[in-house]
Amino acid sequence: MLLAPLNRWRLAGPWIALISLVAIWLASALGVFQLPDAWMYWQFHRLNPVDKPTPQVLLVEADFEQRQYAEWFGLVERLEQFEPASIGLLREPAELSETQLARLREAGVVIGQTAAQASDENLVLTLPPSQALDSLGVHRPQVVDDGERYITTEAAVVSRAENTTVAENAFLVDFRPGENYLPVIQIDRVLRGDLTRDLVGGRVVLVGRSIDPTNPPLITPLPEEANVSRLVYAGYTVDTLLRDQPLRTTSWWQNLLLSFAVLAAAALLYFRLGVRRSLGIAIGGATTLFVAGWLCLHFLGIVLPVAELIALHLLLWYLLSRREQRLESATVQKLLRASSSRLHDRLLPSDFNASQDPWGQIVLLTTQILNLDRAILLERHGSAKHLREVKAYRCSIDDIDERRRDVERPPYSTALEEGGPVVLSKTFLKNPVPGSRQFIVSLEFNGQLQGFLCGEVAGETLEHNPLYLPLLRDFSNQIGELLHQRQLWQARQRSEASHWKRLMRLDSVESEYNSLSEVSQLFERRLALLENVFNSLHTSTILYDLFGQVMQVNRKMEELIRRSGLSVFTMTAADLISTLGGMSLSVAREHLQHMVLTDESLTFAANLPGVQGAFSLNVRPLKGAEDQASSQAATPFRIHGFLLELVDITHLVRLERWKDELGNKINAELRNQLEAALLAAELGRMEDVAAADKAAFGELVERKLQQMSRTLTRSQGIINAVQDISRLSDFPVNVTALAEDLAWRWKPRLVSRELAFELDRPPFNAFVRVDVTQIENALDAVVVVLADDASPGGVIRLSLEERHADDTFWTTFIFENTGYGMPEERLQAAMKGSVRVTTPAMHRLRQAVKQVTLWGGELNATTAIGQGIRFEIRLPGFSLDDELANDQ
Repeated sequence: MLLAPLNRWRLAGPWIALISLVAIWLASALGVFQLPDAWMYWQFHRLNPVDKPTPQVLLVEADFEQRQYAEWFGLVERLEQFEPASIGLLREPAELSETQLARLREAGVVIGQTAAQASDENLVLTLPPSQALDSLGVHRPQVVDDGERYITTEAAVVSRAENTTVAENAFLVDFRPGENYLPVIQIDRVLRGDLTRDLVGGRVVLVGRSIDPTNPPLITPLPEEANVSRLVYAGYTVDTLLRDQPLRTTSWWQNLLLSFAVLAAAALLYFRLGVRRSLGIAIGGATTLFVAGWLCLHFLGIVLPVAELIALHLLLWYLLSRREQRLESATVQKLLRASSSRLHDRLLPSDFNASQDPWGQIVLLTTQILNLDRAILLERHGSAKHLREVKAYRCSIDDIDERRRDVERPPYSTALEEGGPVVLSKTFLKNPVPGSRQFIVSLEFNGQLQGFLCGEVAGETLEHNPLYLPLLRDFSNQIGELLHQRQLWQARQRSEASHWKRLMRLDSVESEYNSLSEVSQLFERRLALLENVFNSLHTSTILYDLFGQVMQVNRKMEELIRRSGLSVFTMTAADLISTLGGMSLSVAREHLQHMVLTDESLTFAANLPGVQGAFSLNVRPLKGAEDQASSQAATPFRIHGFLLELVDITHLVRLERWKDELGNKINAELRNQLEAALLAAELGRMEDVAAADKAAFGELVERKLQQMSRTLTRSQGIINAVQDISRLSDFPVNVTALAEDLAWRWKPRLVSRELAFELDRPPFNAFVRVDVTQIENALDAVVVVLADDASPGGVIRLSLEERHADDTFWTTFIFENTGYGMPEERLQAAMKGSVRVTTPAMHRLRQAVKQVTLWGGELNATTAIGQGIRFEIRLPGFSLDDELANDQ
């Protein structure tokens, strides 16, 4: 097989070869290549300039209708004086009789006849050359017509000049010597005797007509401005025969061999290079064939069918490329059909609305997060006034007390006007639970009403959670968008289910390429999701490959790296462990060796240069999956790399310090009480003390012991709360320690901005129960706004106050600055309004307001232009001094 490298093509190679050959043969038979062949013939002549040889033909232009008998014989006599090789007339002179023509023939003159002048006595014809594209430049020395055999004038003249037989095979006239190659003179010059032996001697003299209206120029490979007449054309023909350099065309069997050679070359190139370089091979092959045709004409005088060969070459590589493309397409389609559904299920669901019971999941999520006792989701279809049920929880649409369900009637119109959750005063869902509250919220998207969410919630949940209604508003916005997407999905499903619409779109079958695009998008979404998860990790993480090069760094680690000035991208995993862990490089390498051998994770205490705080460094080897052992993409070793996690444990260290301070405070109080009791007991044992005084000292000892007992009882609850480190979201934190840590963190930052931080340390010892992981962010959010507003050289002050109100101990953080200030309404809108904040600082401040509210406190602010900003953070807590005080 010609075109079957290895076993890939099987029987496709011979079929491609046969189809190519048959197609080219049919095209050639139909004349498709006539114009390309003519163009090639002309180009080869223009690209093959030869040194002009000595012309062996002399052309004499004469008017055959006006010359007399004596002039013709005088012409012959004067020419024969210089011994020409032969003399030929391209047609019979009109004024000569048969007898006179016979005398000229007897004198050795070859007289050609036109088709109209042909007679049985003379079989020498001067035929007009063919101007057809398929026979352009072809000369046939002998012509057979109606059983009669004729000889062309050009062949007869050459035969007489060389005294040889007339050539039989057709040939192509050689025009390569170029224009103005043959000498041309007028008959009057010959009759005057103005001739030389160099001009006439040994040459064939042809006499014919010049170009006139009845004898137009002929088409030849010579430039158009050459104006080739029939006489000049005959001169090139005779000169070609005299120089014995006729141009030959290839026969059918030679063309077949050339075609097989092209096939063999294509098979070899395909076997070596494949079809990836088919375009380059096609262009290079066409150029090579053109050059081969030029070389054959230049050195061998053979005109190759270059147009047919180039067409065969291009068609062959087109079929090969098309076959490869179809094979790849079939493979991709087979792969997609086998794996598309599996990949969709594994990565992400194809469509939320197409998943199993999607709105049941939405209602379940809503009821779980919002702690709803009952809920129902109503949808508005298009511009309809009435609502219909989508999904309900512990109720149905029949439980709605408002029977008309008209969006223009209350309570729907009320919820639409409010633009948020509305707590209903009247019963909406029948049979409400005692003590519960019912609400309704409109579901909108892009300003269009999509439906309503109605529900019932316990009254305590609604009253004790100030963030409940904002959370419900946020849920309503997202559910409104989901309803809008649901309606679009339903419309798309109806459109795709219509056979007529699919027919008009020519969408009869599902495209595998669309499936491939969807799968590719799923992979991109999964990769983007993984990258976002990695970058969003609160733990500073850096991933090294097995060879010590950084593969990925998350944003938290980038921030710490920038602050520390480390160049981790030029450091290996061992270098980073050595730097952060404060150990030698050899010890760090020993740890890595241990992890490679045992696949165990190690944890070290870490210090980041230039960064304040306490950190722990977790180093974990990443082991490859078990099923990748035989995969071609398996790594050289059993692990892929090392994952380094820098965990900020500053708040844990701070908690330990706060616990120590609290324990020291309680121990000091107990020690003072115990020392007082011991002193009273010692005084009571003295001999010189009166009995009444001894009794008083005894009562004092008893009172101190009772006080110690109460102190231990009261402090036990505080100590238990402090020891329960698992509840970091509700942890007793020392207010003074919070203020001191805030000042310690911000003083260096404010110095670079020409600002100062002042702290008024309080005389009391108070605690607040807050989330220790969020309290610093809330305080920092306030300081950021004050620093942005402060004027150069300004001061940010922090003072603490304590106050008892309604049996609650309140601790207040008071922040003030010397700054520019802003309009009061603008600050209040940014903190608590519904407008969208435009700066990151105001966004963090709004989050701090919500966080403080969750702790049961308040964050208020006052400002005026030119007077700076004042913030008050009011949090409930307890005073340690009050808890340990004696309340006798």
